[in-house]
Amino acid sequence: MVEHTDAVPGPTVAARQQARQRLDRDRDLFIAATSHELRTPVTVIKGYADTLANHWEHLPEADRREAARVISERAGDLARLVDRLLAAASEADPASGAPPVAFDLVDGLRTAVAALPADLARRLVVQLPAGLPGAIGDPASLSTVLTELATNADKYSPVGSPIWLTAGATGGAVYFRVSDQGIGVRPEYAERVFDRFWQGEQAPVPAPRGPRSLGRADDDGYRRRRGGAGLGLYLVRRIVERQNGWVSLRPREGGGTVAEVRLPCARANPSVGGAIPGPAPAQEP
Repeated sequence: MVEHTDAVPGPTVAARQQARQRLDRDRDLFIAATSHELRTPVTVIKGYADTLANHWEHLPEADRREAARVISERAGDLARLVDRLLAAASEADPASGAPPVAFDLVDGLRTAVAALPADLARRLVVQLPAGLPGAIGDPASLSTVLTELATNADKYSPVGSPIWLTAGATGGAVYFRVSDQGIGVRPEYAERVFDRFWQGEQAPVPAPRGPRSLGRADDDGYRRRRGGAGLGLYLVRRIVERQNGWVSLRPREGGGTVAEVRLPCARANPSVGGAIPGPAPAQEP
């Protein structure tokens, strides 16, 4: 007698091999993307710390302060990278994160601005309107989202140039935008920038000369920006989509990039609803 079962056959050998290859490829990408980013700030911190420890008595006060500033800046870079790595691990669980609630987007953004690194906050031009409808989402996540978007704008825009933070409401959604005057984003990369481990072009950006520059320029007048682990924008999309929101990058009219995040509007969504439609064209700062 032949037995019949409803068991579903397991994956084929080829399918298992493909899955294994994908895991190996992701592992290699992870190692390649993070090893340099971890090593660089550690090397700089150790170098400046050794200089202070071995030559403290002979260093002018200005050099001591500069060394302390660099150590603090690179320690912040290292802490943010660790945060990204931990967040990437937790984002693998779709159930992670707080449940969406109604909250004041402007208040949430102001709190997120206050949490930005000081050098980044100085570049931000905040233009937030009064009377904006409430949003539905996770207000605690705004700090991570804004930090990543502002850091991305800082990386690919002229040293010391403004980065705008604006907000508004349209079509049953509330939104905020982070705009810069940088090298922009190619249309064919507008979706790829959100892929895990994807790296943008590490192009130099103009550095204005003079005392107002917030960073040092190379001899050719350009400041070379540090790369990244390719996790920041990936995390932004995962965080926003988990809240039934929508995020995009697009070229800014006149040059640069606009990053836009949309969340459900509390007035139009008495209960947490579906996905948000994309934006209509709008005049940028």
